[in-house]
Amino acid sequence: MNRSTSLALTALLFAGSAAQALTPAGTVILNQAQAEFLPPDAGSTVQVQSNEVRTVVQAVCSVSVTPDGTVTQPDQSASVLPGEQAVFTYTVVNTGNARFTFPVGAQAETGSTVSPTLRVVNDLNGNGQVDTNEPDVTDVTLDADQQARVLLVAQAGAAGNAFVNLTASCAGGVNADTNNVSVLRVGPPPVLGVRKTFTPALVRPGTETTVNVTTSNSGQGESREVILTDLLTDQIARGLSFVPGSAQTNVGTLEYTQDGTTWTTAEVSPVRGVRVRVPSLAPGASVQLQFRMLATPSAEGQQFVNTATARTGQDQSSGSATADVRYQPAVAIGPAGNPEAPEGSPADRQSTTFAVAGQLVCFDHTAKNTGDVQDSYRVTVTYPQGAAAATLLGENGQPLVQPLILAPGQTAAVRVCYDAQPGALDALITIQGDRGTSNATHDLIGTVQSGLPELRKTYAAVSGATRQPIPVGGTVAVGDTITYTLSVRNPFDHPVTNVVITDLIPAHLDAQSISDGGVISGQPGAQTAQWTLGTLAPGETRAVTVTTLVSARAVDGEALLNTFSMVSTELPRALASNQVQTPVWSARLLISKQVSAAEATYGDKLTYTLVIRNESATTSIDDAIITDTPASGLEYVPGTSTLDGQPLADPVILDGVLKWTVPTIGPSRSIRIGYQTRVTPAATGELVNTAVVTGQGAGGQAQAIASNVATATTKLNPLKFAPLADILGTVFVDRNRNGLFDPLLDQPVPRARILLAGGREALTDARGRYSFPNVALGTQALRLDSNTTPYPPLNVAQDGGLSGTRTVFVRGLTSVDFPLAPLGGQIDALRRTTLTMGDVTLEKAVYIVDGGYVVTLRLRTPRRLEDVTLTDPLPQGAVLKEGRNIHVGTVEAGDLNLTYRFDWTGEPRAATTDPDLSWRY
Repeated sequence: MNRSTSLALTALLFAGSAAQALTPAGTVILNQAQAEFLPPDAGSTVQVQSNEVRTVVQAVCSVSVTPDGTVTQPDQSASVLPGEQAVFTYTVVNTGNARFTFPVGAQAETGSTVSPTLRVVNDLNGNGQVDTNEPDVTDVTLDADQQARVLLVAQAGAAGNAFVNLTASCAGGVNADTNNVSVLRVGPPPVLGVRKTFTPALVRPGTETTVNVTTSNSGQGESREVILTDLLTDQIARGLSFVPGSAQTNVGTLEYTQDGTTWTTAEVSPVRGVRVRVPSLAPGASVQLQFRMLATPSAEGQQFVNTATARTGQDQSSGSATADVRYQPAVAIGPAGNPEAPEGSPADRQSTTFAVAGQLVCFDHTAKNTGDVQDSYRVTVTYPQGAAAATLLGENGQPLVQPLILAPGQTAAVRVCYDAQPGALDALITIQGDRGTSNATHDLIGTVQSGLPELRKTYAAVSGATRQPIPVGGTVAVGDTITYTLSVRNPFDHPVTNVVITDLIPAHLDAQSISDGGVISGQPGAQTAQWTLGTLAPGETRAVTVTTLVSARAVDGEALLNTFSMVSTELPRALASNQVQTPVWSARLLISKQVSAAEATYGDKLTYTLVIRNESATTSIDDAIITDTPASGLEYVPGTSTLDGQPLADPVILDGVLKWTVPTIGPSRSIRIGYQTRVTPAATGELVNTAVVTGQGAGGQAQAIASNVATATTKLNPLKFAPLADILGTVFVDRNRNGLFDPLLDQPVPRARILLAGGREALTDARGRYSFPNVALGTQALRLDSNTTPYPPLNVAQDGGLSGTRTVFVRGLTSVDFPLAPLGGQIDALRRTTLTMGDVTLEKAVYIVDGGYVVTLRLRTPRRLEDVTLTDPLPQGAVLKEGRNIHVGTVEAGDLNLTYRFDWTGEPRAATTDPDLSWRY
């Protein structure tokens, strides 16, 4: 019998080589034996299988990190500068047979001289660079045979070497892979500095400045690429612009930009930035950038702070410089011809010892633009001592036109004339430019005295026909002689020097002789007399004379007006003497007056007519003043004045005197003025009016000879029309004994007879009224005939002094009432009410009468009341029958009486109410 035995492995077994992957954990290995044999009597073999053995593969953790390296033989290396970072790439492989999470870390090994900052980054995209979406990790999770790319990032600090190692292990540090050393070499750092200058730093608008920018490596290490940049956007916007083609450098490549972002080696327009790029900069080496900038006019008055930067790697440094774009304005003022005399020095002062208040003292100055730009200047005067009014003059004595506009180096004349107040004067003349520069100089006056020299002119006239003196103020005629005396006195305690007096002879006088060395110049009609007196000592008086003849050129009505003037060194403004006036006149000025009635009485109107005639055949009378003095008791009637039959403005009336002004009365002309007056009761006796007229000659230069006096007389006849008046009144039974007639309460007495002194009489009508028309003004007596009425007069003692006989002063319409006492006694008031506020009183009385109630209201006030509202309310349910119980409006000083009647059926004691009164003064 043949037998055979076999063992079948139905599962994967471990490979015999380490490079082969382990059998995955959890794999089941089945093992079963099988035997074949040939039974003796069988024709074929028989297979027999053993029982099945089951084996499960367990998880085994294993990790591998590559590349390997040691401190002595690092696999990767990197050279950086301080502040830079290096990236080392590693692969972590799960060499186990199951999914595991492997802790990873980075460390510097012994032997390192520096300690960089280390971190591990998962290189998700496997590009060997740290990207923004790639996280820092402290472990990685991998399936069996899976691998991951990780980055060891080392941030360099100080210079030196660091041996950095990426480690990975199984959990708990088992099976760690720690031989993955790389070396980081940190070289010595470069140190960049930037220095920038503007040459010149003070730039005038319209000129250029050179910009020099230098960056140097003062460190021990060579730099990475260096970029030296100067951005100009802000400077260009403010008026400091790049000069095209001016940029240059000693090394590297020049680049330009328009927007600060895009750079090109070709120069662009406009250039808003310039830079230099060099691959590296060795220790001690420098990069120099130079270009020019133009200061445009808009840059004036600004400071430009410009900063350039140099960058290499992560390092950056900067340097700044300032360009001041402005002109350098300057100005000077000083004595004439010396504007640049040192300010405040003796050479910068002008002075005089004496001046007169009210007279101009002038000093000449020169102003100069000592700067480099045109400027506008203003000159002002202030007074450290004393006070004055200053007048500024320019070329040719004309008013100084300000501002003064001067180009660089240009000058201008400035004259300052002072009208100084008494005392010493120190004037400070300051010139100020719009650009802020100024300069000053001083003018000094030792003393200023008040007052003026006394200039007095008098004359004496002699008739050419009679050789008799003509009184001062009298008229002269052709051929008369006039001698003028001119005197001057120096009132000061200082001499007055270079005194000259000048007399312009009136055109219608001819000079005959002159005293004291005076000189007469000019032709007749335009002659001048002049004296050069030299110096007048303090207090000295000097007098001179000139004799003249009234020429045939003189005309009626003119005045020969004459003054003289004086000037001196101290009194350059000519002083004028008093004016003497000699009128020329030979013709007459006449006035006559007429009145419309020879006799008048009170109230009459009188018409007056004035006729004024100018007898001169050659000269008009200007501004003729007609003065009329009416008699006492005559009153001018406004609006009645006429001139030659046409309306004339009312005269000016002062103290009863009437004055009219007529512009012109021509030669040989007459005018006629008419007006009216009214005779008032103040008039007495004869009414005599007087009138005169005066005027001025042609041109208003001389007062003409006054006219004659014209009169007109009217006799007053007081009885021509006697004034009359009227008396009227009422006779009534005063039922409430208040002395007033209350229509609703009192009873009129008809057919009562009233007697008027002198024999006139009158009977009262049905309403008790009487009248006496046309009664003479004055005191009159009236009496009530007691036989014509059964009612006696009110008792004199008890009833306020009223009686049957009355004496009154009659003027105009005069009222006289006769109140009588009731036979059955007076009617008693149901109620009397008095309201008093200050000096205003309101009295109310309520009476019961047949058919109802009567109310009287009396308002008394010593002054006018405005906006009065008086309301006396009726009892509730009452009906007003007569009169009124309300007054609205104004109440004059005195009494206001209201009476009204009302019907009411209520309780009498409730028939009374309280009045209400309001007003405004």
